Amino acid sequence: MTAASLPLPRPATGEARIDHTSDEPVALLQLDVADAAEAASAVYREFRRGRRVVAVACGGDGAATRLADALDRIGVATARPGPGQALLEAPVSIVTGPDAALQGPQGAPARPLRVALAGCGVVGGGVLARLRADDRFEVVGVLVRDPGKPREPAVPEGLLLSDPAALLAREPDVLVEAISDASTGLALIRAALSRGVDVVSANKQAVGGDLAALTALARANDARLLYSASVGGGSPLIETVRRARAHAPVVRIEAVLNGTCNFILNRLAEGAAFEAALAGAREAGFAEEDPTADLSGLDAAAKLAILAHEALDGSLSPERIGRQTLAADAVLPAGRVRQLARLDVRADSAGVALVAVDGDPLLADLPDEWNALRVTTGDGRVFTARGRGAGRVPTTESVWADLADLVAA
Repeated sequence: MTAASLPLPRPATGEARIDHTSDEPVALLQLDVADAAEAASAVYREFRRGRRVVAVACGGDGAATRLADALDRIGVATARPGPGQALLEAPVSIVTGPDAALQGPQGAPARPLRVALAGCGVVGGGVLARLRADDRFEVVGVLVRDPGKPREPAVPEGLLLSDPAALLAREPDVLVEAISDASTGLALIRAALSRGVDVVSANKQAVGGDLAALTALARANDARLLYSASVGGGSPLIETVRRARAHAPVVRIEAVLNGTCNFILNRLAEGAAFEAALAGAREAGFAEEDPTADLSGLDAAAKLAILAHEALDGSLSPERIGRQTLAADAVLPAGRVRQLARLDVRADSAGVALVAVDGDPLLADLPDEWNALRVTTGDGRVFTARGRGAGRVPTTESVWADLADLVAA
């Protein structure tokens, strides 16, 4: 593993490991679960801010179960406390409410936010379906490589474009960028921010390559750049690093950031052959046809660079992060293994390596596509997060939360 030079703070020595579990602010939500996905979105937005949530599920029989199921698809664990049990022992507690939620005062509808969508694959298609069902948004264009290709959900013909310049010419308020190609995505993000257009991106390779410069470009043009979905899918990893940094200087980050490798490593631990494990990851929708970025550690390195920016405001290029490749002939340590991305501030090093994690309560039992994060601050406090790190539903939810924040701002 090679070291990466960073402008690093030097906090005091000595670390005790303390779970971050007891002092989050609490959000009490009364929710109409007639639309379980939207109710779950309301919970998720509070959850990712680091708040404990008590959700009162309204909508008759089964409302609480429908809300819990919708949150499980995102990757948010819930509890259903019974009579006399504490409400705040879990990050999200669901209680059954009346048949109908109380309705607050309804203001005049604002002008819909004009949204340009770049990419209509797994993530983009999930976002498009949500956008078209919500009158807060107006989709003005959808950028794709092949406008003639059949898609699910279907895209109205007048929205399909293959020219990035034509997409921005439709004068959107916000660009949702979910392109798989890093260079095209980065060029589009830069062009949008230069025009003062807000950007929500799920593209870790584009964002992680030069986040400091993109942030400066957004600031110079009075635009906003949001990228929670670029790391962790539905797991609020970026938000957790921000919370840790607000508490005290960050001295260490340890994270499982790639669902494909985690899926494969779980299968290898069960005795599967490498090629069979990789095929299973493809069938489950977690691995691309070309999984090189995942297996080589480049995907995790790009995500670690984004987390490093959040922790330190320093520029850490993914190419400068040491990486170990997961392959059929890789020699793995004994026990339960994870592809672990690590940033050690005091040692001035960053890397992605295959590491045994037996006995680690955060990482050892991590399910297939899940991601996990542990952030340690200079005073010894530990902040953690776990959740689904891949898939249409959790990643779409993270993009949707960023869009909702733009609307609410």
